[in-house]
Amino acid sequence: MKSSKTTHQKIMDITFIGVFAALSYIVLAVLFIPFADMYIHFGNLVVVLAALLIGGWQGGLAGSIGMGFFDLFSGYATSAPKTFLLKFLIGLTAGLVYRFFASRKRFPSVALFISGGISVLLGAAITVYSVTEYHAFTGRSAILAPVFFLIGVLCIVFGLLKKRFSQKNAAAVIGAVCGMAVNIVGETLWKVVTFTLAGSSVQAAFTTAVLGQASTLINAGIAVIGGVALFTALEKPFTKIYNK
Repeated sequence: MKSSKTTHQKIMDITFIGVFAALSYIVLAVLFIPFADMYIHFGNLVVVLAALLIGGWQGGLAGSIGMGFFDLFSGYATSAPKTFLLKFLIGLTAGLVYRFFASRKRFPSVALFISGGISVLLGAAITVYSVTEYHAFTGRSAILAPVFFLIGVLCIVFGLLKKRFSQKNAAAVIGAVCGMAVNIVGETLWKVVTFTLAGSSVQAAFTTAVLGQASTLINAGIAVIGGVALFTALEKPFTKIYNK
């Protein structure tokens, strides 16, 4: 890609920001799935995909518009400011990290191993907590742990088999993981502030916020796995469209 965008590329930016904004709104409206006191959705997946395909701020803006307006028009107006900000940060982070690692000459094995190790540890922690606290491995844990084990294993496999995977695909994995990490931290901080303002102590607010992140974690896993898979399939066609 050229550092100075052509008129065609600027038009493509505007066009695809609108397309992905509409898509993120639609998937929330149509595929907002209640499950075990949680809500599973594919909005973050669209934001990650957009960031990887068309750029960080473009993907972030698309997600911010689409998912932010969904909150405004669907009875979640109080969380709309948080959504506008966090979805933009997801896209911006995923896009910037992806571009950074995709442009490097050295394959990002270390970053993949770190991402994979953290994900596997999260899966193990969820499993241990579920078994020791509830003496069972069901419900949320039965979904959360496998998702993070899968992400961790995929990251490690990408790192080990660097000769079989492209630099762009590896960079996409790291970008998606970082983007969703920003979202998880942001959602946690938002809940800590909300609970604190409601009268809870900071420690109690933090504990409640962390334990209430099941939906966020599952949706993050969906976004990483699904976003990278779709990026792998769509990256070449999108590159041709932008550079036409």
